[in-house]
Amino acid sequence: MRIFSCLTAYFSQYYHHFFMRAWLILFVVLSIVANQVIAQEIVLQKSSDIRIIIDISGSMKKNDPKNLRLPAVEMLSKLLPGGSKAGIWTFGEFVNMLVKHREVDESWKREAKAKSSGISSLGQYTNIGEALEKAAYDKGYLATDQYQTHVILMTDGMVDIDREQSVNEQERSRIINEILPSYQQSGFIIHTISLSDKADKKLMDKLAIATGGQSVVAETADELMEIFLQIFNRAVPQEELPLEGNSFLTDSSIEEFTALIFRKPSSPETTLFAPDKSAYTKDTVDENINWYRTDKYDLVTFKKPLEGEWQVLADLQPQSRITVVSDLSLSVQSIASNLMVNDDVDFSLAFREDNKIVDRAEFLELLDIHLTINTLDVAAGTTETWSKHLSEGLVPGNGIYKTLIERFDKIGEYEVIVDVDGKTFQRRSVQRVNVRTPFKIETKTINEGDNTQFNIEVIPQRQNVDFTSIEVVAKIKPPTGSSLIKPFELTDNQAWKLSIKPEADGIYYVTMRITTTNSDGDSNDIIPETLSFTFPVADNSFVDQAVVVEEIVLEAEPVEPAVTEAELPIEASVEPAVEEKEAESNMMQWILYGAIGLVNLIIIGGIFMLYRKFVKPKKGPVDVDENNAEKEPETASASDELPMDEMIVGELDDLGELDNNIDLAEDDSVERAVSASDALTELPPEALDNRLADDEDLFGDIERELDDPDLGPTASAEPKLAEGLTEDDASGEFKTELIDEDPEFNLDDFAPDQLDNDETEPKKK
Repeated sequence: MRIFSCLTAYFSQYYHHFFMRAWLILFVVLSIVANQVIAQEIVLQKSSDIRIIIDISGSMKKNDPKNLRLPAVEMLSKLLPGGSKAGIWTFGEFVNMLVKHREVDESWKREAKAKSSGISSLGQYTNIGEALEKAAYDKGYLATDQYQTHVILMTDGMVDIDREQSVNEQERSRIINEILPSYQQSGFIIHTISLSDKADKKLMDKLAIATGGQSVVAETADELMEIFLQIFNRAVPQEELPLEGNSFLTDSSIEEFTALIFRKPSSPETTLFAPDKSAYTKDTVDENINWYRTDKYDLVTFKKPLEGEWQVLADLQPQSRITVVSDLSLSVQSIASNLMVNDDVDFSLAFREDNKIVDRAEFLELLDIHLTINTLDVAAGTTETWSKHLSEGLVPGNGIYKTLIERFDKIGEYEVIVDVDGKTFQRRSVQRVNVRTPFKIETKTINEGDNTQFNIEVIPQRQNVDFTSIEVVAKIKPPTGSSLIKPFELTDNQAWKLSIKPEADGIYYVTMRITTTNSDGDSNDIIPETLSFTFPVADNSFVDQAVVVEEIVLEAEPVEPAVTEAELPIEASVEPAVEEKEAESNMMQWILYGAIGLVNLIIIGGIFMLYRKFVKPKKGPVDVDENNAEKEPETASASDELPMDEMIVGELDDLGELDNNIDLAEDDSVERAVSASDALTELPPEALDNRLADDEDLFGDIERELDDPDLGPTASAEPKLAEGLTEDDASGEFKTELIDEDPEFNLDDFAPDQLDNDETEPKKK
């Protein structure tokens, strides 16, 4: 009996360790595979599908008199790499497919060059909606896992399909509420180019931001070529060689390079000098050279180039570049086109060889990698530069260099540049990023005789907006001193609007609160700068202004000490499995982790059940040897536990029902938000006052400061202009003033009873 008991204990321990080791090995293998899948996702790029939509309405005769659309489209068509897809459409009143949408090859490029002469300015209307529909003809069944589709829309006008303005407004709403959501669901990205100050910039911004694209304004037609190239670089990211001065370095891994040389007007004809001092011009006859020249640029493709330093003889423009096709390629994580102020970005890069990440330590130790971020002030013509060395310390074991970018702290345009020097080769990557605020506020003054109206519009600038989680309220303080709280109305154009009709003469102040609620139910209040306007208006003109909205959290938070450039950490682990930072926006990672967890759960459950069935001793006392003082306690049998299969099925059913409820809620989110806003504005005055009574405490301190003789305005004093507005806006127009500069500003300090006597007028001098 003692021998049997010992054997049972031995085999029990053996099988226990065996299953534990098997589970541990499987877990490690799955973790390594998961890490490699995520790593491949970071650095691999889809092929590009480029669809160009060109406005040929009659107004383009004025805004593009030299028809620079033609050479711009020619340039893009020649730059398209093999393996990509492309098509070109033109539109006025009707939409025409100029160049058939298909895979790009030499015959497609020849067709594009031949048919680009059909770009004219003969159209009667500006049918933007139908053009977007025709360009996305296959969005319902396109294989999005292979291609990333980019639509480049260029126009100089508004939505114009009919003489009746109401018809045009309905069509504009249809674009926003029907066509745009279909683009979002299909994963299509829209890039917009506005070639006029008369273009519908609001619509262009909305189309681009909502789909993750770029929205650019060409101040003059001469800028069109550079803007097309900028958007092309975003749609078709290509590896570059640093062009230092007039030279660049090629290596043995390069199969071909393409030199896009923009010349200054006084430049001599472009000449390329190879490392062996051979000279090449547009007249050189060589089967390895394809040379295309216009009055503005040279586009040279050179196959099987010699290894070494090449020289370019020409007066180069800054947008000149050298792109390469190489067996050894630099893969850089794509940064979103539009970021919010103070957004942090997880940034990764790696080298690939034969589509595999290079992780050889002897190769990585030779790399000198620099990350440079330029803050571009286009209006002032200045650049602020910040840089970081990514290749210091130990090389990453999986070949992926990672860092966290925390430099997007100002509104504007940024340039993110990665330069790699591998001693015998060089590579470069360049990305453009726009940094915006969560909301933009636009105002318009309408003064037509006795009918004066001040309109305020709050426009979201995030890609994905849940309109049901946002509330916009304003407190209006007229010259009479009595205040009124009014909610903004959510319009069909997916913006919040408030119209104010003044009655008394004097200065009006408008303080707004934008409340956002996240998925956890936590709310955050954004208080824009206080607006002010004067009635009556000095002249009969329409005035447009834009107000910068900074996201202010009205709860005191500890301020962390500033981190210097040298202190910024760089993640570079020497272990094969590198921990990936959790990102709520990366659904693919969550799905992968969930699948791994489910597999592990099933394996553990199976091992446990097998162990209980075949190995675990039956109930009752367990014999022990003479050295043991206690007996093993009894345990419950396996029959008392709920089978794992039933648990899993039940949970999946609950999750399925929850998903259905979420889908139904999302489909109707905007409609319910509009209905809720309409219902609020339709309440009788007494009910509306009761509904908004709780909002009074928000504006209490602002109200008291307006009434304070030291801090508030006087009837005779001109209100202080907000930063960013010019003196031309001072007479009879909207002005902004940051009323509350108290660092202790807190919603908790406001009491509803303080607003009961809110009837005092601003004191006069």
